[in-house]
This record gives sequence, C-alpha cells and structure tokens, in this order.
Amino acid sequence: MSVVRAPDRRRLADALTDLTIKRYLDPMIAGGIDTLVLGCTHYPLLAGAIGRLLGEGIKLVDSARNCAAAVKELLDRQSLCAPVSEKGSLKIALTDSADNFLDVAKQALQLEISDLEVRSVL
Repeated sequence: MSVVRAPDRRRLADALTDLTIKRYLDPMIAGGIDTLVLGCTHYPLLAGAIGRLLGEGIKLVDSARNCAAAVKELLDRQSLCAPVSEKGSLKIALTDSADNFLDVAKQALQLEISDLEVRSVL
C-alpha cells in the first residue's frame, strides 16, 4: 500500500473555486437564506471556501459531521465501538466507473484505498 499525500489545499482557496461557489450560491444568498446545509458527501471539502462566501450572517451546517456524531453516539449507546487500539478497515463500492474517484478520495480523505468494487444498480 502506498502512503497518501495530503491534498493540495491551495485549490480550495483559489479564485476559480471562489467564483464557482459564488455562481451557484448567489441566487440563494439573494433569496435571503439564513442557513445552508451541506447535504452531499463531498461538500464538506469545500466548507471553508463556502464559509468565506457566506460570511457570519448565514449559518453553515455540515451534515457529514452531524451524521458521524450521531453514528458515534449510537455505537457508544449500544456498546458497539471497537477499541481505539484496533485498526479499522474501509470498503468502497461505487455505482459508476472509478476514473477520477480514487485519486480524489485518497487525497481528500487521506486514507489508503486499495480495493474498489463497482456495483450495478440495474
């Protein structure tokens, strides 16, 4: 297995990223939203850039973080947590080709990913 390098964070703070986010969020901001929920699994990677655009006036909710906290709480309550000393594993299944996914996932998640399964949904 190879060691995964940290992602290039400069891309998350460049002008093109900011312009793209602005393009998509401006209509919502103009509509007067007070809260924005990051409802897709990859949006938390852009939370810093989105937060810069939103400023202090709009609350940013990271659904991935909230979901992870809820799962941890459930596992704790059910005494299902593995000991901290025990190393976990990761299985990934996709419904589409993995063309660019693997490189992006390795960088963004900073995990070693070796096996990948593609499943049909038909």
